[in-house]
Amino acid sequence: MDKSEELNEFAAALAKAQGQIDDASKDSKNPYYNSKYADLASVRAVIREPLANNGLSVVQLPTASIQGVEVETIILHSSGQFIKNKLFIPLFPRVNKEGKLTEVDAHAIGSGISYARRYSLMSMLALAADDDDGNAATVKPAAPQQKPPDRKSTRLNSSHITISYAVF
Repeated sequence: MDKSEELNEFAAALAKAQGQIDDASKDSKNPYYNSKYADLASVRAVIREPLANNGLSVVQLPTASIQGVEVETIILHSSGQFIKNKLFIPLFPRVNKEGKLTEVDAHAIGSGISYARRYSLMSMLALAADDDDGNAATVKPAAPQQKPPDRKSTRLNSSHITISYAVF
């Protein structure tokens, strides 16, 4: 995290804004995990007015690479005081129905950016977070097996990333 040298005006404004921020509505559904969550629009809807009324604004700057996405979130105060932090979300190819690795595409990058923006905002403003489509970023442990799986490696494009996966 990085911050301005002084935070007195920023801290006072943030404390007032946080007192005015309601919980975000869990109005989106993740059909894969049968769960509901507050999407980025819901989070922005509950923070926009309290932040603006207290001289606070948010800037989010995404960058992406084959390894993942990073979002730098900056919360600014009208005095010029600020805090900022970066959140990195790794991106991994997925195994499709035929058992082949898919490439990291624009959809995966966009989803990663939205996910990072939402969680960065929620953490920096101390909003509660329920698990959601981020479950897709975690790996479920495999069921115990009687013999170890065969290991295979696949090289993606011409990058130097090698992905190992188990064939069950």
